[in-house]
Amino acid sequence: MIIQRNLRAIGIKLDIQNYPRDKFFGPFLSGGKASPPTGAVAGRYDIAEWDNGLLYDPDDSSVLSCDQIPPKGQNFTFYCNHALDALYQQELATVDPGVRQQIFNQIHKVYLTDFPFIVLYSPLSPSIVRKGTHNYQPSPFEGETANIWEWWCDHGKC
Repeated sequence: MIIQRNLRAIGIKLDIQNYPRDKFFGPFLSGGKASPPTGAVAGRYDIAEWDNGLLYDPDDSSVLSCDQIPPKGQNFTFYCNHALDALYQQELATVDPGVRQQIFNQIHKVYLTDFPFIVLYSPLSPSIVRKGTHNYQPSPFEGETANIWEWWCDHGKC
């Protein structure tokens, strides 16, 4: 409602339509049913909002590359920029953090020019462990037990 109110203030009418995840994303995914002729599914929308948990690595190619537009991938924005794809290929071809950072700087310039998406917020994901638990390291990929075999606890109790 906040976004709707803010857009109305600048003369843009926004009709909110909520869809269950399977109805909204289903037509994009392999084996999904063909989209209806109208409606805010299968890419027929001007604005869409959904949550997305990206991983620790800053590579966004899986969600913004031209070759990832559904049904082939998860580019639900349907954004396509071949110059950006070339930058993705460069950053994916190296493991050198300094080189990747330089390429990511160029990628972010494209993002700030084209605005293929707008991040509204990034929720915190705190982890809590009991006192006496040692070597607990939450995964950057949103998992609590990434290194469970390396944990140990005082007196054998966690």
